[in-house]
Amino acid sequence: MTWRKRIGLIVGLIFVLALSAGLTMYVNNNNGKITGMSASLMATDYPVGTDYSGTITKQYVKVGDAVKPGQPLFEIESPILARDLAQGLVTKDSLSHELKGNNTLVITATNSGQVDSVAFTAGAFVPANSTIATVQQAGTMYVSADFVLTAKDYARLPTNATMDVLLPNNTTIVAKVSQLKVTTQNGEARTTVQAYSPDLAKGAGVFAVGTPVGTTLYLKNNGVVTDVTHTVTGWLGIK
Repeated sequence: MTWRKRIGLIVGLIFVLALSAGLTMYVNNNNGKITGMSASLMATDYPVGTDYSGTITKQYVKVGDAVKPGQPLFEIESPILARDLAQGLVTKDSLSHELKGNNTLVITATNSGQVDSVAFTAGAFVPANSTIATVQQAGTMYVSADFVLTAKDYARLPTNATMDVLLPNNTTIVAKVSQLKVTTQNGEARTTVQAYSPDLAKGAGVFAVGTPVGTTLYLKNNGVVTDVTHTVTGWLGIK
């Protein structure tokens, strides 16, 4: 065998070893990731309602409007309220809403946010103890994602688990897992994961509740191959 063939053989062996090592690290890296089956943006809502029945005489907001604490949302004229006040059954100070005149409640926002739904509009009669509208509270947007996790996956789920969230504008943010809920569908265990991110909370006005997103959950991936992978990617400056 000539030196040229020997060098070629050595180069070929090095290439095969490098390729095998690269594929091994690639597979090992992917073994620590699980892609969500489905995911969307959610947020905490709070109800806006009334203790007294009556007619909505004024409507100041519609779905999508931003609101601030104390901002008037609706006015409700209530004969029942007027009767209770006249009979001394309630007082102005005991009411949960601002009183206008002697028979009208001014329904206001309790927290900053965005009007998510409106069940009753101007001119409608509202029964007592009804929810007139809901407001998406500012800074509470989170991700709800469904995953299929095995028992081994749960064992590899870190205490401070995180997941990547791919937003519709192709921006990826990191969210911290805060809650897990397991349900069984068609004999298959599915895990609903809730995760929060300050970056996501700031973008509550950009993306609406229900917007689909992509998610990738990260598991613990300990072992020699993982250590070597971290070392090599560190040398190469790859995160």
